[in-house]
Amino acid sequence: MQVLCLILTVLILAVLIRLLFRKVLDLPAYSGKLLTDNAGVDNLMEEDKFWKIIKITRDNSKRHYQIQCQLLTEYLSNLSGQEIIQFDRAFSVLMARSYSFRLWEPAYSLNGGCSDDAFEYFRSWLIAQGKNKFYWTIKYPRLLFFVGVKELIEHYEGIAYCAYEAYQQKTGLYIPQRQDIQYADGGKMFKEDEAFLRYPELALLAW
Repeated sequence: MQVLCLILTVLILAVLIRLLFRKVLDLPAYSGKLLTDNAGVDNLMEEDKFWKIIKITRDNSKRHYQIQCQLLTEYLSNLSGQEIIQFDRAFSVLMARSYSFRLWEPAYSLNGGCSDDAFEYFRSWLIAQGKNKFYWTIKYPRLLFFVGVKELIEHYEGIAYCAYEAYQQKTGLYIPQRQDIQYADGGKMFKEDEAFLRYPELALLAW
């Protein structure tokens, strides 16, 4: 009986902590190496400015992802065309440098499966959560238990198109294509049937 009470207490505490980090709290300030450092790509928006824009739109949306995407498009449309391009290029570098099977595996478990496209959308959603959650989750993927939600709940895709829409609203043109930003080596591919066993806590969130 005591063991059962302890298990229930731990589960309730974990749920409460997860709720706090999803709705109220942030992870500790990240001050490590940035993915745009020495990226070998020019015309990037500085990450401090990039993350400030993400934070403003996330805070103003009350952490509602779809509203955040709308606010981000509006915010970017008030910048110059060049600044929108710089934002988009910084976003693309973060997407390219965060591509790894080490992150894909927990995303796979969290979603009950995760295609190539879904993993792209997942990383764009993770960027929308802000600098601290983005970088700490890359470093410690199990943190997805506290900050992650599956695709059917959040519809990960939206933020990837904000700069495109803002640039078209601003200039009437399509944003220039990014040919010089290469994806990182993803590392060793995980075994799909083992992902759920490796991240059982995330698999529980999937269902």
